[in-house]
Amino acid sequence: MNKTAIRERFYYIPAAREAAWGLHVVGTGQRIEPPHEIYQQPEPVMHHQWKKGRKLRDYAVVYLTDGRASFGTANTGWKRVHAGDVLLLFPGIWHNYHPHPKTGWTERWVLFNGDLANQWCANELITPESSVLRVGVRSELVERFDRLLELARNYPPFGNQIQSGITMEILGLLLKFRQDRSPQFTERTKLVQNALDFIAKNWDREIDFERMAATMGIGHRQFRRLFQQVTGLAPQQYLIHLRLNEAKRLLGTLPVAEVAARVGFDDPYYFSRLFKAKVGVTPKRWH
Repeated sequence: MNKTAIRERFYYIPAAREAAWGLHVVGTGQRIEPPHEIYQQPEPVMHHQWKKGRKLRDYAVVYLTDGRASFGTANTGWKRVHAGDVLLLFPGIWHNYHPHPKTGWTERWVLFNGDLANQWCANELITPESSVLRVGVRSELVERFDRLLELARNYPPFGNQIQSGITMEILGLLLKFRQDRSPQFTERTKLVQNALDFIAKNWDREIDFERMAATMGIGHRQFRRLFQQVTGLAPQQYLIHLRLNEAKRLLGTLPVAEVAARVGFDDPYYFSRLFKAKVGVTPKRWH
């Protein structure tokens, strides 16, 4: 194999968009580009027009595992990136990137979309204003990107669903690595953890979340946003989730009215309506 040539593998997924999963993979690939001075290219030759840039219809995660590059978006401007950096691309937002001619690069990428991705963006877990995550070269990330490529190449039954799960794992790992490297993000997580500890001890009674936020020294709106970023649920919805889980455990051994009272609901009729709305069946039919 010619080691001075660009090597690229990519696959676009022909499967139907799996709306029920909340996230579907559109494509995945890997590109290894050696230093341009080796093969005497006058400028980077990309699979898109790198001088002009482009806008995507989908989200993308681009992981650099070797080399250096230049990266720019309409929201962040241009910056230098290097091995261990992750580039986040968003639908409809102009971006551009290309390897440094003296180093080349290796990139792995996945293209995806869906309601879950939109929710992550809306809840500011991923944002166009923070399009570069410095996580380092991590074997667990490389393995997952390579697994996406393997699945796309072989296309086994339910391969698209498995790819969706792997992509969610990648996003989850990125958030974890960002937290590990960001003192500010870690401090925010500690605030939410304190709230979770309090809820765990007091879930069977009414909780004044506005007062809780004030005791933490932050506004209620900011607290609600941070809580939802970390847990995926608003504080009140998280509390209801805990109560209903306990109700599921008790139903079948106690009368519905008593279960409602034990998990913090004074009105058993309201409890029954809420249970059916969230779980899909009435409390009497749970077991």
